[in-house]
Amino acid sequence: MSIKIVTDSSVQLTAAEIEQYGIKVIPLLVGFGGDLIADTAVSAAEFDQQMVVSPVLPTTSQPPIGDFVSCYDALTADGSQVLSLHLTETLSGTVNAARQAAELAEGDVTVIDTQAADRGMSFQVLTAARMAHAGADMAAILAKIDVIRQQTRTYLFVDTLDNLVKGGRLPKIAGVVTNLIKLKFVFELVDGKLKLYTRGRGKKALIKAQAQILDQLADATRVEAAGISYVGDPSVAQAPEDLLHEVVPQADLLVARTSPIIATHTGVGAYALMFYTVSES
Repeated sequence: MSIKIVTDSSVQLTAAEIEQYGIKVIPLLVGFGGDLIADTAVSAAEFDQQMVVSPVLPTTSQPPIGDFVSCYDALTADGSQVLSLHLTETLSGTVNAARQAAELAEGDVTVIDTQAADRGMSFQVLTAARMAHAGADMAAILAKIDVIRQQTRTYLFVDTLDNLVKGGRLPKIAGVVTNLIKLKFVFELVDGKLKLYTRGRGKKALIKAQAQILDQLADATRVEAAGISYVGDPSVAQAPEDLLHEVVPQADLLVARTSPIIATHTGVGAYALMFYTVSES
């Protein structure tokens, strides 16, 4: 019995990876005050440009439950199982929509909250797809991605709180004050939740924080995979990319513009470092 992999468009995967492993990607929805469209219908670069000039924060939504049900029924019609892996539920209702759809679907569907996002989420998705293609059973795949989930680290570097303020997550005065004193923030995704890692004044604070984070990689670990995702000008990713190549030159690294869904929450100028490590034996 084969296992087919489903995920959502908040994940950072290349077109080649999606095609090679036959991964089904369900799009989330996004819009600027009007009708919502699939976030895959607009390029990430175009979305970033539109977000800069828009007076309102983009609106996002999880896929309709019906989209999941249709996908699951189509994939399981031949008797296959489905493993559906999604963005952490603290950032989106997508995984809960998938769980409801799994109850309604005709076939055998397992839904997983990856407790991750972006390229960090792809570490689990790609491992599941590779193992499924190699003939592994569901129990083996779930055990492996559980290990990966525990050994994945994601750090988000936020240049401005504007999007958090526009989205109502912070009072307007917080954005005004932090922008006036050039306060920058670094968050870590811990158990699927964003927690403050550090903060400081100016971009030097971000540079110092990323150096400290990458120093950890030399401490008896091996980096299996890494990712840098960004919003806006690609140059924002250059310094962390150079540093990561210096610290872990052997790492399988993908540098790419993040999805519109993630960009909506982080704002222009933000970037994330994500890596999956294993202990040296």
